[in-house]
Amino acid sequence: MKVVFTIVFLALMCGLMMGCGEPAPPVRDFGIDRVSFPNLLDYRGVPARAEDWSIMPFADHGAWFGFGLPVAGDEGLGVGFTGPFLMTSGRWLAPQLVRLDIPGARLVWAKSLPGLLEARWQAEELVIGQTLWFDSARTALIRTELRNRGEATRSWVANPMGELFDETLTIEEGPAGAVITTRDGDRVRVVWAGAMDDATVVAPGEAEVVYCAVSMTPAGNEEPNAAATLADAEASLNRNVERWNAYLEPVAAAGAPVNPVRKVAVKAVQTLVGNWRGPAGRFSNGGLFPSSDVHDFNGFRAWDSWQHAAALATFAPEVAADQLRLMAAQQDASGMIADVVSLDPQEDNRRNATPPLFGWALHEVFGATGDLELVRELYPRLVRYHEFWYAGRDHDGDGLCEYGSTDGTLEAARRESGMDNAVRFDATAMLPNGEGAWSMDQESVDLNSYLYREKIALAALAEALGNGEDAGRWAAESERLGELVRETFFDEATGWFYDTAIDTGEIVPVQGPEGWIPLWADAASAEQAARARETMLDPAVFRTHVPFPSVAADHPEFSDGDWRGLVWLDRAHFAIAGLRAYGYDGDAEALTVQVMAHLEGTLVPGAPLYESYHPLTGEGRNARHFSSTAGHLLLLALGE
Repeated sequence: MKVVFTIVFLALMCGLMMGCGEPAPPVRDFGIDRVSFPNLLDYRGVPARAEDWSIMPFADHGAWFGFGLPVAGDEGLGVGFTGPFLMTSGRWLAPQLVRLDIPGARLVWAKSLPGLLEARWQAEELVIGQTLWFDSARTALIRTELRNRGEATRSWVANPMGELFDETLTIEEGPAGAVITTRDGDRVRVVWAGAMDDATVVAPGEAEVVYCAVSMTPAGNEEPNAAATLADAEASLNRNVERWNAYLEPVAAAGAPVNPVRKVAVKAVQTLVGNWRGPAGRFSNGGLFPSSDVHDFNGFRAWDSWQHAAALATFAPEVAADQLRLMAAQQDASGMIADVVSLDPQEDNRRNATPPLFGWALHEVFGATGDLELVRELYPRLVRYHEFWYAGRDHDGDGLCEYGSTDGTLEAARRESGMDNAVRFDATAMLPNGEGAWSMDQESVDLNSYLYREKIALAALAEALGNGEDAGRWAAESERLGELVRETFFDEATGWFYDTAIDTGEIVPVQGPEGWIPLWADAASAEQAARARETMLDPAVFRTHVPFPSVAADHPEFSDGDWRGLVWLDRAHFAIAGLRAYGYDGDAEALTVQVMAHLEGTLVPGAPLYESYHPLTGEGRNARHFSSTAGHLLLLALGE
């Protein structure tokens, strides 16, 4: 299906973007070479101050620090990459911490490739090439090759350290590098292979290679052995190539060597990996930030994490499993999993949960890995989380849940829905369920559709564990809940699924993404899906320039105010996947093309992936480099 999808994508994209009349011919799959995908994300820039957040730092392997690409013509620039940027504090440590001061050196070019940065300088006959990559979450390596193309021997003594933004930091210098300790207790260690106060000599026609390791250890964590990493530098670069080839292998199965769908998919993979943070502080597992662009936030969100895991399962399932473990460990005594957790516990949000897709994510990871031990480890937590919704969010005990909060505030309950300021909640009030448990006074169709999908996943996971009793129970519960979703939330008059008032059962007359979630969950009947499809494909309602806004385009409250009109890629993907689930493959493929072609910058090298998009113009809004957007674009590109 995926190769066929790509050929259709190319034909439709050609017609949509270039106006050509003939469909694209079938293409051979030559594998994938990351050299074919330069500068898909823009890491260029030299920070002018510690809080210069205009520059996107390059990171990999779960690192909590990153680097930028130098810019030609920048005064005072030495030979080296910019940074590092420390994600723990949201600050640049230096404009260029690791630098070589070579007289007359000028930058020729600098570029990024999936998994590494490259740059080249020239000083008369001397050519300096540099490559930066991450060996681990703690250590980055820089390879510097100095090639003498002249007729005379060249020698000089290089200054290996640049100036810091904060002169009050603790610095311990040695013959092969230095250790810098920040006010927060993070440690940055720079280690050169060999003493840098010795003269470097390059004979005519020869080249010398120098390696440097930069490690960053968050406060309270054990430092890596940077010297050992340096000794293994060449093998480390080979491992980087192998790892990124594995990451891009699913993309390689999606068609031609270089085409629009592939560029979107590679950019999505780069965005996801760039937002990956390994174990640090109180977290014994790693996960993905929602966005590395929000520099004053160093935490993880449950709703995003479930989505990240489903996308990561396609190319980095071990990272996906870690993401699930990280969030599952935040479960409280009630079974609730916190909305947000951060390195600093004071920044946690435990006032509400997020829409329940833990089981869906675990089932996706299990499907990719067959890791039964992961299922056995997380299944009890998943069961408790599922039961939490019925214990704390089913006000009238009718088997249909409501969004709510632990503190009784509507603000937190809106946040629990994942659609914070959605029009459908404009007239909502709160109802007490018991100590630390409140519900909205409306039952939400998307929440109960998610719970239906969770019961399907729970049944499959229980079956995999050999627990037939649980599997039968979850299957029976899913059958009952599916019937309730079809009978309670579907309005025959308009052919759409709506939230309903908890006391009267009357629909909340707002058409939004909640109306197609029963299709994604496979809870709708075929007839209901056909009716919903008509509305989803109506250009005056949901098939806008960028399809699937967060409220119907013909609603009086439609605007560009976040969940009052903007397009969010998770709900757009759920819409397309829902159509595909009911056999509307042609619609799904055409809508995928429309989404990718009309999102600002998605097909443009260097442009970021945004948190949300304007449905009428495609303009990107809110945070850049957004993991959820990247994950759902990747799944769309893979035809899932």
